[in-house]
Amino acid sequence: MKRAIFLLAILCILFGCKKKEKEGGKLECTMTYNILNNTKVGNNIKANNEIMIDRYSQFGDYITSITPSRFVGKFLHIRLTNWHEGMDQHFNIDFFNNQLDLASPQRLADFSNNSSVSFTPEGINVSDKKELIYFIAVCLFLYQEFELPVQYESFSGKILQYLNCEGGVNNNFDGIFIGAERTGCFVKASHENFMAPIFDQNWPGFTGNCPVTGHTYVFGNTDSTFIFDNGPDGTQTNNNPMGQPGYIIRSSNFNPITISAIPVGETKTIKGTMSFNTTDLIQIYAGKDNIPYTMDDYFVYAPNFWERISVTLESY
Repeated sequence: MKRAIFLLAILCILFGCKKKEKEGGKLECTMTYNILNNTKVGNNIKANNEIMIDRYSQFGDYITSITPSRFVGKFLHIRLTNWHEGMDQHFNIDFFNNQLDLASPQRLADFSNNSSVSFTPEGINVSDKKELIYFIAVCLFLYQEFELPVQYESFSGKILQYLNCEGGVNNNFDGIFIGAERTGCFVKASHENFMAPIFDQNWPGFTGNCPVTGHTYVFGNTDSTFIFDNGPDGTQTNNNPMGQPGYIIRSSNFNPITISAIPVGETKTIKGTMSFNTTDLIQIYAGKDNIPYTMDDYFVYAPNFWERISVTLESY
C-alpha cells in the first residue's frame, strides 16, 4: 500500500497532477449608452459634468463652442481587469468577444439614441471575490454631427484648414474609418479632425505618424490625468495593462469595482451605463492669424475631453 502511494506521488510530480480549479457561476453584462448633459455622475468613473470649460492657449483666441446633435462611438475592447505589474494571475471581464466582427452592432455605442447592448463574456468563472482596478476602453472612432456657426457658410466650397471634409463619410458604421463630409454648415465627421491639433498629429492610437488600431483610454490605478507614450511595441505596464501600442490616455476617475463570488449554476448580471457629456465638446479658435471665422481656425475637442465619460456599474 505504501509503495502504491509512493508511486502515485511520483506520477503526480512527473505528469503534473493539478488541483482542480474552484468552479463558480457566470456573468452576463448589459451596457446602455447615453448623453449626459447635467450634473449627475456615475458611481465608478466620475465625469465632471458641471463643466468649468478649460481653454487652450496654443490655437489663438477662443471663438465659441459646439454641442454635437449626434454622438456615436465604436469599440475594439471594453474591459474591466485587476491586472497589475508583478501579478501571476489576473482576472478580466471583456464585455464582448474580441474576435467579434468589426461590423457587429455590438461594438457600437450610440450615445445620442440611448442604445443598449447585451454581452455574455466568454470564459468567466467567478469562484471568489474579485476587485477590478481598471476600466479600459479601446475606441475605434468617435463620430459626431453638428452645425457650424453661420459665419463659415462662405467657406462652403472650400476646405477649412483644420476641418477637412473631403472624401465623404461612411455612416453605416460598419468599418473603422468614418471620414467626414459637409453640406453647407452641417458636418458629419470622425474624431481625427478634432484630436490631431491637440496631439500634434500623434493622437492616442498613433505611434509617430503611423496609425494603429484604436485609441486607448485607461481609467484607474493612478492619481492624475495624463497622456502616456507607450511606444510602438505595446509593452504591458501599469499605465497600459492591455499592452496597447502608442499613446494611452490615463485618468484617475475610477473607483475599483468588487464582484462577489457567484455560486455554481447561478448567473449574475452586471448592468452598466456609459454616458458622455457632449456639451460644448468642440471648441473653435482663431488660429495663427488670430482673426475669427477665417480659413485657419482650429476645431478641437475640449481639454481633457475623456474626463467627460461617466460609467455606472451595478450587479444583480
